[in-house]
Amino acid sequence: MTPPEELARRALALSRWRKRSEVVHFYRRALPATMIVLAVFCVGWIIVRSLIAQFHAAPDVATIHMLHPIYYGRNDDDQPYQMKASLAVRDAVDPDRIALTNPSYTQATDAPGPEVVTADRGVYNDKTKLLDLYGHVRATDGHDNHFESEFAHVDLNKSDVSGKVPMYAYGPSGTLRAQSYVILNKGQHMFFIGNVHNRILMTSSTPKTPSPPAQKPTTTQPKMTKQGTVR
Repeated sequence: MTPPEELARRALALSRWRKRSEVVHFYRRALPATMIVLAVFCVGWIIVRSLIAQFHAAPDVATIHMLHPIYYGRNDDDQPYQMKASLAVRDAVDPDRIALTNPSYTQATDAPGPEVVTADRGVYNDKTKLLDLYGHVRATDGHDNHFESEFAHVDLNKSDVSGKVPMYAYGPSGTLRAQSYVILNKGQHMFFIGNVHNRILMTSSTPKTPSPPAQKPTTTQPKMTKQGTVR
């Protein structure tokens, strides 16, 4: 028979072997699961880093500010124009879209003065050469005619200005109010639509209809009648 000490030793060894076997089986199952978790974590981290980089890149583009920019160009008639502002900010999503503060547009014309349009703010598209102006829009056509409205759409290629908003115009020839306006060919053609009210001023240069010449009184000899003297 086996001594009790030998049985106890074998039981202890068997218990230790079972524990080591359980540990080995645990790591065999845990190691592949850990590798899968690490792989998923790495892929997820790469995706998160990409998203973070994109979110950080957008403000960086939007923070491109230009102080007192001046832009020079030429329209379809090869006449020069100038556009400037106190501040310009390029859009983060559309790089052709530029937000302007205190913009002004000056177009050379055949008139004594240039065509000038100013506003509180604006949006310029560098690709289409279109300029939208908002707030206290003020324009002059070079002939001392002035236009006021709250919005203006300017086509820099054609030098056309339009707006589907109420406007007020005044100049040497009078005043005009309308609900919308279109100014084409640098002021050569103007159209006003909706509740148009016009007041024309007569200036010294306006020809007037001459008054008929004054007739000289004719002198006649007095005649004696029974009623008295008649001239």
